[in-house]
Amino acid sequence: MRQVVDILMDLIRISTVSPPGENYLELINYLGRLLTGFGLSTRIIDVPKSVIREYYPEYADYPRYILLAELCNARDRRIHLNAHYDVVPGGNGWLVTEPFKPVLINDRVYGRGASDDKGGVTALVLLAKRLSELGDFHGCVEFSFVPDEELGGMTGIGYLINQIPRPDYAIVAEPTGLDTVWVGNMGILQLDIVIRGIPSHASQPWYGVNAFEEGVKVAYALISELKPKIEDRRFMGERATITLGGFVRGGNMRNAVPDYFQFSIDRRILPNEDVKTVLDELINCINGLRGNTRSTIDIYVVNKIESALNNKSKLLNKLMNVINNILHVDSRVGISRVPVDTRYFQKAGIDSLTYGPGNIASAHGVDEYVEVNDIIMSVDVYLQLIKDVYGSA
Repeated sequence: MRQVVDILMDLIRISTVSPPGENYLELINYLGRLLTGFGLSTRIIDVPKSVIREYYPEYADYPRYILLAELCNARDRRIHLNAHYDVVPGGNGWLVTEPFKPVLINDRVYGRGASDDKGGVTALVLLAKRLSELGDFHGCVEFSFVPDEELGGMTGIGYLINQIPRPDYAIVAEPTGLDTVWVGNMGILQLDIVIRGIPSHASQPWYGVNAFEEGVKVAYALISELKPKIEDRRFMGERATITLGGFVRGGNMRNAVPDYFQFSIDRRILPNEDVKTVLDELINCINGLRGNTRSTIDIYVVNKIESALNNKSKLLNKLMNVINNILHVDSRVGISRVPVDTRYFQKAGIDSLTYGPGNIASAHGVDEYVEVNDIIMSVDVYLQLIKDVYGSA
């Protein structure tokens, strides 16, 4: 247990905040030393600056690194295990400690990234150690530790997937909880709606067109007409959602009719929905309002991530059986409400699933934590799954 805590705390102390992407090389070097010491072959991939600039131009001056490690003495099948090492900013309001000063309290480690995803990173490091200690293991297991999952993953696993041989199976460590396997994830469509009116002095508003009032009409129509239809849709126990107004701005003077108003739309997409269809639905609803306004309405797509689903997994039954037998619980299948890096493997046609220690409710929040025993038990599950894949159990 002490080794688990020491490694996890060391990882948390390295503040790999994304954005912008800080201290990545320090963490990669730390992991590389550990894994090389366990007897694995390791390689650091320096993500080209041109790739960073293409996807995240504002962070192009922050280098990105991927660590690959492998333990291979057979080449018939390859299983890939992945975790991301970047974390969201620490934030304010912590009570038990500061975000990057981890503490152990009642067998929980608290700190930013404890659950998402440095608990998963720690589990894979310990799995690598245990595999290296198996004298009779024959197989090919590779590990990747990647940046920028919190930004969308294009400079992490999105880049790596095209740089390595295609694995037969993949497991991505995310805080699913030990009894739950995610077979897919919901997608995201984010829009900015911009209403453009005509300015005038507030003492004579009839000379202008109030972009704010026009925007409220558009927002109300979306809330009253479209939102109930969207949020009535279900898939694998999850529902679609639409959130308006996460980002709002407009106007610049109290004594003027505003000629500009903007609000955001965040639409979470179920795996049985298509991004294009979802976008068309929103555009058609907004277009239907244009005749009732005197303003111009512009629609900008800010972010678009497809949902993903692995509905033909041969690995799933093996993993669920291992969970049931080792943890003595009834395992369950679900989907992630947020995009996870597993989708890159799934879109490449690789039989891949998401499973790992941690509590998704704790991720990104104040006093983020992970149960130390969950990390230890997840390693037992991973190890037995690998043995089952290679028929040595």
